[in-house]
Amino acid sequence: LVVEPMRRWRDWQCRAADVIVSPSRAILPAWLPDERVVEIEWGADTERFHPGAEGAVPFERTPGTVTAVFAGAFRAWHGAVHLVDAIRRLRERGVRNISAVLAGDGPEAPRVRRAAEGLDGVVFTGPVAHDAMPALLAAADIGVAPFDVTAHAPLAIAFYWSPLKVFEYMASGLPVVAPSIDGMTRIVQDGREGVLYDPSDPTTLAGALERLVDADLRRRLGSAARARAVGEFSWTLHCARLQDAMTRALARRGQRLVRPS
Repeated sequence: LVVEPMRRWRDWQCRAADVIVSPSRAILPAWLPDERVVEIEWGADTERFHPGAEGAVPFERTPGTVTAVFAGAFRAWHGAVHLVDAIRRLRERGVRNISAVLAGDGPEAPRVRRAAEGLDGVVFTGPVAHDAMPALLAAADIGVAPFDVTAHAPLAIAFYWSPLKVFEYMASGLPVVAPSIDGMTRIVQDGREGVLYDPSDPTTLAGALERLVDADLRRRLGSAARARAVGEFSWTLHCARLQDAMTRALARRGQRLVRPS
């Protein structure tokens, strides 16, 4: 009653469209000709998001402490509570030089705040304007994207999201900590742009954060993350690929793209 009408609606849209843009071919009908599909990741404004971005920062840094940041809308599948749990595990092991900043708001925020009660080194900024995010990320050391695909059933088909937060972390020169799931490994390579952990083992997120206490490792991974964001995931490249796809679609119709004067 739910799936079949949605599938018919999807198929109608795909038949009517000249270009279909998606981060995952797996969620599109198999009968679609490849020439109409642009498989592309989301991206970041790499000119605004960079390691030296300046501006007001809604948290205070503690000297000698590594700051891990989560930014998001606090949905269940965003997994923000897992970052809090990881900080708690680190405190239980005597690790006190890693803190967490959680930026944003949403339906899961009350639950995450309750999980952080009595825990030092966890800061909630509340909603942050997007214009203020470049400075916030530049002031952090690690970007965390603790997605929980078990909390959103459609993600069992494929991790079809292309999470904006991850590209902005990378553009800001932050090493990324994320679960090792198929979609995420397209974006972040373990040991190259970040550290990927086993999502089936709740202890491994804490271990990934602890690895990044090493400042040299953070610099190396963060530099590679920034380079990949600029080289593969910038809005400039994203728009160029979309323009090329639309130009080819118009050519199939015998038309041409009219550029603004």
